[in-house]
Amino acid sequence: MFPLIARIVFRSALTLFLLAACVFFGLHLTGDPARIMLGDGADAAAIAAFREQWGLNRPFWEQFFIYIGKFLQLDMGKSYLTGLPVKDVFLEALDATMHLMIPTAVVTLLIGIPSGVVAALYRNTWVDKTMMFVSVFGYAVPNFFMGVLLLLIFSITLGILPSYGNATVWHYIMPVITMATSEAAIFSRYARSAMIEALNLPCVKAARMRGLPRKRIIWLHALPNAMLSILTILGFFLGTLVAGAVITENVFSWPGVGKLLVQSVANRDIPVVQMIVLATGASLITANLCMDLLALVVNPRLRKAS
Repeated sequence: MFPLIARIVFRSALTLFLLAACVFFGLHLTGDPARIMLGDGADAAAIAAFREQWGLNRPFWEQFFIYIGKFLQLDMGKSYLTGLPVKDVFLEALDATMHLMIPTAVVTLLIGIPSGVVAALYRNTWVDKTMMFVSVFGYAVPNFFMGVLLLLIFSITLGILPSYGNATVWHYIMPVITMATSEAAIFSRYARSAMIEALNLPCVKAARMRGLPRKRIIWLHALPNAMLSILTILGFFLGTLVAGAVITENVFSWPGVGKLLVQSVANRDIPVVQMIVLATGASLITANLCMDLLALVVNPRLRKAS
């Protein structure tokens, strides 16, 4: 089992390093930050001073190794735009994003998984068809359209919910609904498929043949096996949440990481963009690493296969 864990950890570390390299080359090869931030009217002296201040006048390979060294020390430098440490700028925005993502995750899991399980238990009935229709509709509607639609109805037309900011509990309702709608739809369909597969496992069929009560078969045999499959997509769930946050935060002017990313890209604030992309990638890699290790713990078949 230890060699398998070592391979998983090594693969995760290598992925993170390759991500760091791709972020550096991708951002530095798309234009000159000095010219973009100072504008077309800046003279050569101002551009040269900006490049010297931020180390952009050094050879490209030297910039890369300095960047990797700081990355290993968890030092992402300072923002080109504000001059503040990138870590502080990111953590301030991350706090607002976490306040949005946590209730979204709770709502998603509480709606998505139970609805998918119920749909599987009543397969091919009106319950199943209704839930799958709702999930397809929820998944098909883009986040930005859902957000704008909610704004038009509840803020502009009815005037009962605030349209932007995060000052009160009422500010959370529309952003959480916007993000949780598509996420819950995905979980519902996946939970349905996992539960249907679990209901056809030999152990479940054997339990039926022994005459065990249906509730006991569901709770003790089918559902635990279905949750093993659902467990594998929890790591990817974090990625879709982050992607949804970028759109949702800009629609509702939520002062989080998504809004900060859009502003930083527009201003070519490379250190901030690097921090956001790397932190997001690291969180996804860590989440999937944890899910892989947890799957090894709860699923003996994976340990035997290794």
